[in-house]
Amino acid sequence: MLREISCPDCHWHRLVATGEKLRLLHQVGMLRREENPDSAIIEELFERNGSKLVCGECGRVGLRIDYPRDDEEDWGDGRVCEQCRKTIPAERLEIFPDTKICVACQQKDDDGEDDTMPDYCPKCGEIMTSGTSRGGGLTRYRIRCPRCG
Repeated sequence: MLREISCPDCHWHRLVATGEKLRLLHQVGMLRREENPDSAIIEELFERNGSKLVCGECGRVGLRIDYPRDDEEDWGDGRVCEQCRKTIPAERLEIFPDTKICVACQQKDDDGEDDTMPDYCPKCGEIMTSGTSRGGGLTRYRIRCPRCG
């Protein structure tokens, strides 16, 4: 289940899934001995330990944990960008009613800038790395966990 973590001081925010939650719990000293914990345990510990989590921008200890906003907002409210979570201006929505991202994120996509979050290992929460396979012929790329293999 996705959650949004945010800093009350600098307004940094990020969406996290189960693998990232597990990694954050390991950082604050939870579940160190448990190799493959149940997802319900991860969710419960994550909810209870928001006060121990550290902001990725300013380093403040104690983050707010919320459910991500729904894609369907009430009439009259602005739509939120799927990438940066900022409100999309009404003028843009009038011109492009089906748009899901703001002008700044659209510009990054058009310029080829990749501002996506990394993939995390579902077992240990480590950031996945890409590499090439060994052998002759075509070069094949694969994503793997440096810890689990």
